[in-house]
Amino acid sequence: MLILGIDEAGRGPVIGPMVIGGVLLDEKDGPRLKKMGVRDSKMLTPEKREKLEKKIMKMAVEVHFIAISASEIDEKRKRISLNELEAMKMAELIEKFENKPDRIVIDLPDPDGNKFVRRIKKYIDFDTETIAEHKADVNHVEVSAASIIAKVERDRQIAELEKKYGIKLRTGYPHDPFTIEFLEKLEGETPDFVRKSWETFKRIVDKKLQKKLSDW
Repeated sequence: MLILGIDEAGRGPVIGPMVIGGVLLDEKDGPRLKKMGVRDSKMLTPEKREKLEKKIMKMAVEVHFIAISASEIDEKRKRISLNELEAMKMAELIEKFENKPDRIVIDLPDPDGNKFVRRIKKYIDFDTETIAEHKADVNHVEVSAASIIAKVERDRQIAELEKKYGIKLRTGYPHDPFTIEFLEKLEGETPDFVRKSWETFKRIVDKKLQKKLSDW
């Protein structure tokens, strides 16, 4: 049986892309990956994730990912929810696989698993058994593998941004002091890798505006 695991990395950050990873595995290879240490990417160090990524790429039947830029997230959120955008992109990801999975397992971003699967089916016609559940990245090795693929790729893209602009972004999450410091020091036009629709960014912009008004 071929099982396709799907998970994302970078749903919540105010900086950088969201990456959705898909890993198609033969069911018999699942125990081997578990034994190698494949688990939810959040439980692994960056070094361990990179090592496991190589092993996943060798063992998987197929591996694909989709990166959604910050500017695309901002633009799409003017019309649809983030959950809807994820469903749309997951449908796009599923279509990339040349080998048809017998089952699809998704780490659920929506409160309702059945509703989220119906969201996906609006964008792609398929009859594959599909499970969308919370903590799938912990409970299903195929989804754990997808979480590693997504996380490593997102980290790679963040590192490229840091190198290109000579800046330190770290995780890009609102709780990261490096991220907040970067946003607070921004002058002029905001780079397109910043999610301007995020409340974190809006608060910092408002704070700067209030400071300018008080200084004036």
